[in-house]
Parts: sequence; structure tokens; C-alpha cells
Amino acid sequence: MKTTSTKKLAALFSLAALTLYGIVIACADMDWGYDYDSSFTPEVYVDASYAPLFFAPRDVFYDIVFEDKYTTRFNDALVAEWITYLKGSTLTDVQIREMLLNDDAKAGITDAYNAIQEKQPLPANLAALASNEKVKTFVEFLYHAKVIEAASTTSIDSWNYEEHKFNPANAVTTAQMEKLFVQTADPFLKNRYWFQAMKGYFYGPDKQKVVAFFEKTKASVPRNTLYYRGLSYVAGAYYSRKDYATSNYLYSVVFDQCPALRTVTAYNFHPQEQKDFDASLTLAKTPTEKAALWALLGYYADEKTAIKEIYKLNPASPHLDFLLTRLVNKAEVKLNETTFTTAAEYRRVLKERSDKDALQVVTTVALEGKTTKPYLWHLAAGYLNVLADNHAVATTFFDKAEKTSPKTDLAKQQLQLLKLINALSGIDRLDAQTEGVLLPDLNWLYNTLPKGQQTAFRYHHAAEWSKRYVSSLYQSQQNTVMAELFNRQEKFYQTPANLETMKAFLQKPGKTAWEQLAVGLYPITLSDVFEYQAVTSAYAGKMDAAIAFMEQSPNSKDTQLLGNPFNGKIKDCHDCDHEATQKVKYTKLSFLKKMKEMLTFVEINQDVYNNSLLVANGFYNMTYFGNARVFYYGAIMNQYGNYIDPAYQSQLLGCASARQYYQKAFAAATTPEQKAKCVYMLAKCDRNDFYTNRYHAKQDFYGDTDVDFKAWDGFKKLKGEYAGTSYYKEVIKECGYFRKYLGME
Repeated sequence: MKTTSTKKLAALFSLAALTLYGIVIACADMDWGYDYDSSFTPEVYVDASYAPLFFAPRDVFYDIVFEDKYTTRFNDALVAEWITYLKGSTLTDVQIREMLLNDDAKAGITDAYNAIQEKQPLPANLAALASNEKVKTFVEFLYHAKVIEAASTTSIDSWNYEEHKFNPANAVTTAQMEKLFVQTADPFLKNRYWFQAMKGYFYGPDKQKVVAFFEKTKASVPRNTLYYRGLSYVAGAYYSRKDYATSNYLYSVVFDQCPALRTVTAYNFHPQEQKDFDASLTLAKTPTEKAALWALLGYYADEKTAIKEIYKLNPASPHLDFLLTRLVNKAEVKLNETTFTTAAEYRRVLKERSDKDALQVVTTVALEGKTTKPYLWHLAAGYLNVLADNHAVATTFFDKAEKTSPKTDLAKQQLQLLKLINALSGIDRLDAQTEGVLLPDLNWLYNTLPKGQQTAFRYHHAAEWSKRYVSSLYQSQQNTVMAELFNRQEKFYQTPANLETMKAFLQKPGKTAWEQLAVGLYPITLSDVFEYQAVTSAYAGKMDAAIAFMEQSPNSKDTQLLGNPFNGKIKDCHDCDHEATQKVKYTKLSFLKKMKEMLTFVEINQDVYNNSLLVANGFYNMTYFGNARVFYYGAIMNQYGNYIDPAYQSQLLGCASARQYYQKAFAAATTPEQKAKCVYMLAKCDRNDFYTNRYHAKQDFYGDTDVDFKAWDGFKKLKGEYAGTSYYKEVIKECGYFRKYLGME
């Protein structure tokens, strides 16, 4: 048998290491969840035992990320079984759990065991342990089991694995467990002694002894969870002797027969070469066993081939369903990465990149209807046809799925979502009629689903994709407002015509239900638009317009600035200014009004020096370098960090307006102290221009530069003309750059 998917199995099974690296990346860059990549929810239709094996592009295992329950997986079942066995004894359920799972109980169990063996009375706090024969056998079992457990549950410090020393199970205890297995007639205890002996041999000095013990005893052991846990030990022993064919065959049997161990067996299933897998297939005795091998190989390597082979062996195999979800999830994630600007471009890419082989396989199986869940295959075939731009065919499959699909909320939602994606992606133009048809489903997607308890259902990607798709349709129809409402563009408001058109729309009364839906999605409000106009007008020096716009922005006109915007300090220290006592708390609006007032005074030549200096400080603090950055913070401009968009650099980084009024103040100054202050503030403007050109314009905040400062004209004048002023001494005290310029550092 030849398959293209298993030529280099050793490389394929390095997947675990690669995806583990992916965990680190996902955690570092925030993992948004599977529903940001996918619209097909496998939990809706597939048994929960397969859940960790669902497609997880960033993790080793779906949802649980990696396997970490080796020593705790069966704790609850273990406790429940012993509680049932010991029913009627004096032990409470809590005591039974503590004795089984709490390591601190080991000393008391040892004391009780020794007292019982020596026929001595137990201490009062342990008296209940000798209440009847079942409790005594429980104590005896625990006494030996705790010894073996110490070896089987030893954890390895992942940071010091080279120093880890193997702690083998005690051979004497293991032999005692085998003896008790042989001697005990009670089926419950006999089964557990057998398993403890299996565990002891596997974790003992020679783990190959577990194979011999298993072969000798397997016929007398019931095919329950303990049996398959023991069989996993046998598979591990074969793996350690590099008999990969037998090991993988046995792991596949456990995978098939013991759902609780599916994650463990999938993780340990590692054929090294094609011949290993082929040899495992020859060991498989039944179609069911062969199907399990293909299921595991499909998980690692090639779902399509595995589905074909399993379907030939047994169309009713449950393994087909989980492989199908992986196939669909892989296909959609690949296509969901598609970027597009028009609907035509999107559909063209779908046709080019869709997996035609996967579509053919799933369509064939769906049409034949031989699986146990035909509705799942109809649904998957429909969705893959959507992704191949075959919308009429998809509709046919969805109609078939709806007739037999489960009536659960999740199943109904899944079908509704995929039908919506199909309907929307088949549209190439929007009009009032089409909008009316789409409105109920899009309102459900955008507004109803987010309010519900959707722990598993994947709809986020569909929500974001649909907005982009609708926007692209409107863009093609030159409807810039609706295009923007469905898909916000950062540069939209940088075009004045766009701003005015949007503002008119937002103020329009009597919006249709469709328009109201779009406005509800849009993160920008009319208040934000007015604020944006106010801020940009202020940077242009149009204070009357800025004030008028800000007064129409109720969400912004009361926003307080964190520091006094009219302060002009030697050293820029935002935090210092923000913490300083402020006699007047300025809002964005009151700041603009004060700027207007002082500009008017300058125009009529009233106290020109002080008013010009304060206006200059105001313009300075409005920039990125000042203490009033809050002034330009807003939803539209969206400049909150060190990065300043090139479109706003001249406004937020530029000091032209501040420089203009520092120069006016200098011209009106009447004392050396006043002039000294002006020339230093002009030097700060030169410094900011230097930073802007060297760092911000290049977006190179961490690049090396030959100098931290230059001998700006303000420094030269301050030294040459105003060295006798008190302000000069203050600058030396506070400005390290100036001290370097003077050669003092």
C-alpha cells in the first residue's frame, strides 16, 4: 500500500515540537481563540473524547494546549469506583478520596497496615480502618499501591531535566502485587492488583517484564479501562525497544477502545518510517483496528487519505467525524487568511486556493450517505462548496443537513451561520432588497450572538469577514459612507470630503433599519467627528472653528488635560506636571477658549510678551513633547503611543506654531531674563525637530546616533548673551544637554 502522506514520517512527527514552539508565540502575542480563525465548530457534532484532536493551528492539542493530566486523568473515576466498592463501610466518601489521592495520608495507611498485619489494635483516629474486611483489603491495597505510585507519578523539573534521576518501582512490591492478583478471588480487587503489577513492571528496572506479564494474564482480565491502561504500558515497552510497528499498533487499539486515553495514545503514536506504519497495518486483525491506525495517521499527516481508507473499511467508523472536522478547519483557516479589496477578488482567490481534492472526497461521502452522521457530512460538503464559490451546490447540501441535523441550539446556530456565509459571499451587489434579506441574519450575528453564552460556537471570524465583505461591495459601488461604516479605515477622515459626507449621514434623521445596524457597528460617533475637527482646527491655528466644533462634541469638551498646558518648564517631565498642584483644571474646551483669549490680546498688542509666551507654551504642550498629549487623544486620530502616523506628524510633532510665538515673545521681551527664557524655549523646539527627523520620521526609536543633542542657536545665544542671568543658572542646573554643551559633563 502506497500513500504520499507518509513518505517522511520522522519529519511529520516533529510536528509536536514545532507546535509547542507555537504555544510560546501564541502566549506572547495573545491568543484570540479558535473562533477568530474559523466558522466551523467541531464540538457541535463530534464526541467530546476527540476534542483534543480537533485542529489547533497554534497548539499541540485543541483547547487543552498540551497533555498535562498523566497522573490525574482517572482520579475521579478511581474514587467513584472505590466508593461504590466500600459502600456500607464506616469510611466516608471524603475519607476514601483523601486516602486515595492525598500523599499526606500515606503515613497513616502504613501505620494501619502494620497494625493489621501484626494483629495489633489501631490508634483511635485509625480505628475505622479495621471496621470490616473490605476496609482492611483497601488498606492493604493502598499500602502497596502507594509504593508503586511514587515511581509512576514522579514529576520531572522541566528546567533541570538533566539532573533528573529515574526512581524505579520497588521490585518486591511489584512481585507482591502479582502474588495478590493470583491469590485474590474478589473480581474488583483482582483487577486492580493486576493493574498495579502492570504499572510496577513498566516503571521498574526492566520495563520489558510488563510485556511478559501481560501476555501471561491478558485472557483473564476484563476489557475495561484498567486493561487498556495496562495495554498502553505494553505499547510503551515495545516503543522503548524500538519496535515501533507493534507499539503503534497497540496504541491504536487503545485509541479505538478507550476514549479516555485518546489524547495520550495520539501523543505517543510515532511511526518513524513508512515501513513502520505498513507493518502496524499487517498486525491489525480487523477493519476496526485498521481504521484506528488510519485515524491516528490522519491526525498527524493526511486527513484526506485517512478518510478514504477508513471509509473503505467501515463507513460507520466514528473516527471519520473528527477527521472531517480537521479537514474542514484546515481548509477554512487557509482561506480565511485571504486579504481582499473587492468581492470579485475574494471569490477569485477562493476558486484558486480551495482544496479541490478535499471537496471531492467530502462530497462523495456526503452523497452516498453511509456514515452515522450524514447531516455532518452534508454540512461539511456545503461549507467546502461555499469556500470553492459553488453557492448553489452549497445551498443544496445545507438543505439536506437541515432535515436530519440535531435540534440543539448549537447545531441550529452552526447551520444558520454557514448559510449566512454562503448567501453573503454569493452577492456581488447590494441594494435595498438585498439589504432587507440580509438584515435579520446580520443582526443576529452582530448583536444577538455576542449577548449569549457562546462557550464553543465560533462566530467571530464570520462577523469580521462579513463586515469586510459588505464594505468591499459598497466600495465597488462608490458608497464611501456605508463602506466605512462596515469596515473602519484609519485614513478615511484625512480626506475632508469623506468627513463632511459622514457627518451629514450621522446627522441624518429617519435612518433605515439597515443604516441603523451599520451605525451600531461603527466605533466612531458624531461626537468623535466634531472633536477631530476641533483638534485639527486648533493645530491649524483656527481657534474660533476649534471652539465651535469642540462645543458640539459632548463626549470630549469636558475631557480634562492632565497638566497645566501653559507651563513652560526647563525640563520636560510629563509626570511631574501631571502630579503638580493645578489651581485651574483645564478641559479641552476651556484650554481652547483660553488660547483664543490670549491670541486676541497678542493681536491688540496687550501684554504681548506674557501672552505670546503662554500661547507658545500652549502650542508646545499640544505636541507629543508637551504635557497635554491628552488634547489630541481621540478615536479618529488614534495616536496614543510613541508611534505617530506620518499623516499627523507635522501637527503632533511639529513646533512651528510654538516657535512663532516664542519668537514674538522674544521680540516683546524687555529684560535679559525674559529673553533668556525665550531663546532656551526656542532651543527646545530645535531639539524636538532633531528628535522628529532622527527618530520619529524614520520610526527608529532605538537606533544609535552619534549625538544626543546639537549646539542649537538657543544654546549659543544663552551662553553668549545671557550667561549673567539667573535663568542661565537654572538651565545649567536642570538641563544635562546644556551642561554637555558647556563641557561640564
